Amino acid sequence: MKLDKLLPFLKCPYCCNINLISEKDFLLCSECKTNFSVIEGVPVLIKEENFSEQENKQKAWYEEHYSKFSREEYQLENWRLSMIERIFSAVKNSAIKTYLDIGCGATGYTAIEGAKRNKWLSFGADISTEAILRAKNLAKKQGVEDLTGFVVCSAESLPFKDATFDFVSAISLLEHLENDEKVIKEVFGILKKKGSFYVCLPNTYRRMWPFLWPIYLYFDIQVGHKRHYSIEELSNKMAKNDFKLKDFFYNAHLKKLLQIILDKFRLLGEKNWWQIEKQDIGKNPMGIQLNAIFTKQIINERYNRQALS
Repeated sequence: MKLDKLLPFLKCPYCCNINLISEKDFLLCSECKTNFSVIEGVPVLIKEENFSEQENKQKAWYEEHYSKFSREEYQLENWRLSMIERIFSAVKNSAIKTYLDIGCGATGYTAIEGAKRNKWLSFGADISTEAILRAKNLAKKQGVEDLTGFVVCSAESLPFKDATFDFVSAISLLEHLENDEKVIKEVFGILKKKGSFYVCLPNTYRRMWPFLWPIYLYFDIQVGHKRHYSIEELSNKMAKNDFKLKDFFYNAHLKKLLQIILDKFRLLGEKNWWQIEKQDIGKNPMGIQLNAIFTKQIINERYNRQALS
């Protein structure tokens, strides 16, 4: 998506002004006069001086991580295909016209496949400039440049106009953030009436097998996780911000470990891989990952995201 087509969906992430002026190499907020750089057609709607310590650490980690990703090769491994199926099957396709994945990463596969498969107007957002530049280029390579828009931003200060999206997803995102409730409020603001919010996050430790705790704790420290979630705690947090739980399920049970090991040593065929995958996803609460879909509840027609920030 060219910048002039993307601009009508954007607002200043700091003062919420909807009038951003496009100059040659930057966007200017007409209200707070903040300049935001534009790199290769991608708006970078962040001010790093406003970042928390956690945001600075996460941005640095992911810039390094995504710098190794290709701008040319687009490959959907089985685990990505499974994730796409879970996300897209959570909503009625015909009810969706606009879709956003927050923390889309360098492949941008959620936004790209939303455009390719469903013809949704699909957006990807990430704190990493490296990630977004790669995702944008891959969308062009996949022939969906006109149906996809990519933005560099903080999840805690989303630069999209209110009531823009029918569907928002956040895969392995909320656990990385200092203030997850602020993000939930942001998502509420950018969703349309009865919009849907899909999340995938680490399940609470008390519902994991104890022998996995030290392994996951090490992983938490390495990638900067701030918390885990139970479905009860998550639902209460969402309900406080006017979201209603529609459905939930778990994945990454012990079957998943077997699947990973067999696949690593090429001892698992395609058919068997998917058989295990389907058995892995369900209501058994002992999974490592929690998936949940929420719907926006309309409490006040004149909801103002800025007032709640």
